[in-house]
Amino acid sequence: SAVPDLWTAGPAEVYSGQAQKALYLLKEENTFLFESAIEESLEALRDEREKDEENRKAVEAANADAGKDALALRERMEEVRDKERLRVVTELIYLKVCSKFKAMQVPFIPPMKGGGDVQFGNLDLTGLTTELYSKDALEMVREHLYGIIGQEAGAQYMSLRELALFQGGQIYALSALFGYYLRRADARFQLEKMLSGSFDAGGSAFEPGSQEAQSLKDYISTFGPEEVARMTTITSMEAQMALETQVTALFGDLRVLRERLVESLGPISTPQEANERLLKAIQNKEIESMRIRTTDLRRMVLEAVAYGSMLNEAEKSVDTIYELTPAASRPMGSITGDDDEEESGRFLNE
Repeated sequence: SAVPDLWTAGPAEVYSGQAQKALYLLKEENTFLFESAIEESLEALRDEREKDEENRKAVEAANADAGKDALALRERMEEVRDKERLRVVTELIYLKVCSKFKAMQVPFIPPMKGGGDVQFGNLDLTGLTTELYSKDALEMVREHLYGIIGQEAGAQYMSLRELALFQGGQIYALSALFGYYLRRADARFQLEKMLSGSFDAGGSAFEPGSQEAQSLKDYISTFGPEEVARMTTITSMEAQMALETQVTALFGDLRVLRERLVESLGPISTPQEANERLLKAIQNKEIESMRIRTTDLRRMVLEAVAYGSMLNEAEKSVDTIYELTPAASRPMGSITGDDDEEESGRFLNE
């Protein structure tokens, strides 16, 4: 069947010439040229970065005694070029994720900036569920969905919920992070199952003859704290920014929304007090809020999980051509809207 008429390339804008060219090809439904254009752009950026590094070393060797002003100017120029490459690669990763949604024939949900009544329309969710995940991963997606929506997750009737817009944005962001982590863990799980079925892979989490009985959830439970921290962190700065781009395009800047929410609630001492003040703030229209039906909330969560999952795939694909920037120095709060990791999700269950 044809791609739905409502399909768009995603809610975010892209500005670089490389990304706009790729976007044009994506809209023209020329998948081969789209992928070729992205690959060529990444190769050119890689070559440019290597040339810049060679020039930097040559200049340093030739101007060991250069003045501080000259050195500072050169460093500033290098920073500008690095940031420009970072932005371009972020946009290309974003478009690769968008192309995955197009291949699944799933239109993106529209932006919800400003809040209000949210309705997405009907959609066959198989593209966001059974067609996208392994059986083990799908079970964890189901658990994640029930954890957010509750027993209504599988219901067809439409109850109405009212959330602070910040809450909606956090649900999307954290669900996308879950999807990214799930794809990463499941790929490793499936690989270890394959290896354990062929030979005794040292350090495998599978016992002889038991690999078929062990679930992905059981496998993840064997991870130590350091392994969990590594697996649940987006690897590259470019992929982090691609997720932040999506969340911001849908909801606005979560950090700004959080500041407004915290200011409206004032000092709070208990979760019950926070919940009461939150409901009052929504009723009095002191903060941006969204009214969303359970069926639409379900679709929003499933799209977010799928976005994170496809982001992991796009990141790995791009990194084979262009070495991405390690994300260790970029706080995850830039995605979730929290100031620090310990506060992540603090408003979701209140």
